[in-house]
Amino acid sequence: MNPRGMRGVYVVEFAIIGLLLFTLLFGVLEFGRLYFTVNTLSEAARRGARLAAVCDIQDPVILRRAIFNSADDAGQSVLVGNLDTADLNLSYLDESGNPVGSPASASGGFQNIRYVRLRIENFTFNFLVPGFTGVLTLPVFQSIVPRESLGGHADGAQPYDQPSNVDPSVGVTPC
Repeated sequence: MNPRGMRGVYVVEFAIIGLLLFTLLFGVLEFGRLYFTVNTLSEAARRGARLAAVCDIQDPVILRRAIFNSADDAGQSVLVGNLDTADLNLSYLDESGNPVGSPASASGGFQNIRYVRLRIENFTFNFLVPGFTGVLTLPVFQSIVPRESLGGHADGAQPYDQPSNVDPSVGVTPC
């Protein structure tokens, strides 16, 4: 065997084994990213429902904080690239699990709220590995929690279901 003639064999062997090795490496990284996205969406659903249960119904900050943004950041999530507040579906439910028509109204909606539900539906995950590009639609992420204060607390002047002529910022849980 001529050692000079064998140099090309090593390059061919590395090309074959390297292709398999890098495909496996990128596959592991991509599934790790998928696992992170699934866990983040699950936590966003839980976090959003919890915030909605303790914060004021009309507070626009609830959904922004659910996707891990600051209160004044209305853009996409800082953790998951294509997650936006438009992907979240927040609803207030009565004791039988039906959505309450107008939850912010004191005439009947607010008093009927027993549960808060946040859903993330039709979220798509884009694979980034070259050659294995594709889109995966993830399942529905949902969290239902019991109604808590919905923004009011015991130190406040009036609960929300009572008419009040005092400063509305008194007794409101900031979110």
